[in-house]
Amino acid sequence: MELIVLGFLVLLNGFFALSEVALISSKRARLEQYKIKGKSGAKVALKLLENSENFLSAVQVGITLIGIVTGVYGGINIAGDLTPFFEKYESIRLYAHEIALSLTVLVITFVSIVIGELVPKTIALSNPEKIAVRVAPTIFWFSKAFYPFVRLLAFSTNLVNKILGIRHSEGQVTEEELRHMIKFASHEGVIEVEQNRMHEKVFYFSDKKAKHIMTHRKDVEWLDIEQASEKFHAEVLGLRHSKIIVGRNNIDEFIGVLNIKEYLINFYSPNPEPLDSLLNAPIVLPENADAQKVLDLFRQKQNYLAIVVDEYGSFEGIITLHDIIENIIGNVPEEGENLEPEVFVRDDKSVLVSGDAPIETLVDLIEDFHIDFDEIDYSTVAGYVFNQINKIPELGDKVVLADCTIEVVDIDNNKIDKVLITKKK
Repeated sequence: MELIVLGFLVLLNGFFALSEVALISSKRARLEQYKIKGKSGAKVALKLLENSENFLSAVQVGITLIGIVTGVYGGINIAGDLTPFFEKYESIRLYAHEIALSLTVLVITFVSIVIGELVPKTIALSNPEKIAVRVAPTIFWFSKAFYPFVRLLAFSTNLVNKILGIRHSEGQVTEEELRHMIKFASHEGVIEVEQNRMHEKVFYFSDKKAKHIMTHRKDVEWLDIEQASEKFHAEVLGLRHSKIIVGRNNIDEFIGVLNIKEYLINFYSPNPEPLDSLLNAPIVLPENADAQKVLDLFRQKQNYLAIVVDEYGSFEGIITLHDIIENIIGNVPEEGENLEPEVFVRDDKSVLVSGDAPIETLVDLIEDFHIDFDEIDYSTVAGYVFNQINKIPELGDKVVLADCTIEVVDIDNNKIDKVLITKKK
């Protein structure tokens, strides 16, 4: 019976330790989101954070009371039960009680530190907001029950802080908190949903690298300067773009960028210049260059086409001003281009998503979906799914997440064309 009581006291201590770390580590913006979803615990958690001295004092009262009760109860009961065991040995009979008490304190302290402190705090740090929402009501009512002690401790803490000249830190708003604040404003109708999405894309743009925003080499049109001039001219006339990459035999041997308007003026002039003289030197960037750096270079050089290369100097893709605009405001169809919607919500609430949709699309569709562009090479939904299944995709391949399943439903030449996101019931 004594062990059951002590076990309960240790677990109770763990609850207070868990609550303290969860509430302190929680981000207000994320708690606001839970509040919007109707979770009453989030409202209580936010109320506790408004006056942190009170809830910290309440937690300390709880931990201190449990510590006292555990020590006294363990000393009286467990040590008392162990004393007769040590009295059996003649050499230590005189110190039997002291040895039993010391051993009891040592074991209780060890168990309290591991089960009552370290494990709960580690759990709290793993998902502070979700835990804070659950524990906040209990801590709130506990602080009410011991209000006089809580207020006395809070007053004493503030008094000592004033004497020491310690002031409350206003704290800086982190990027993540700012994102949540904008999303919260969108939910409240303060800003339009599309404005919120654009703000999100601006944040993501600053996290991206050149490889995340470029048009991949397989989708890049280019011209071979070594081919016959008649064929070269015919291909120019069939282009939709105002500028084109020119290479020698293959695209990895790129030699410059051709302005189509300048080419046509030169072609029909009485004394045309050699084709080589019309080529402009491109901006060449490594694939890990910051996306913001690309935009800055466009502004500085007033040249709006950059070639992206890998560590070996091989051609990886191009970045144009159009690519940058699309990464900030979403798909912008070029003249004569018809675009299907990237996201389509079906009648059964499942969501059909284009494989070419940017990876950040999943943030809006899947709860707690996070992206770290420093850790990934892909930039699309198809790239994410391909990375997860880690094989040539087949129809029916699935990525199972905590609250949904992503299924491959359309493939085009081994490329994931569409996926279906279905929420778990």
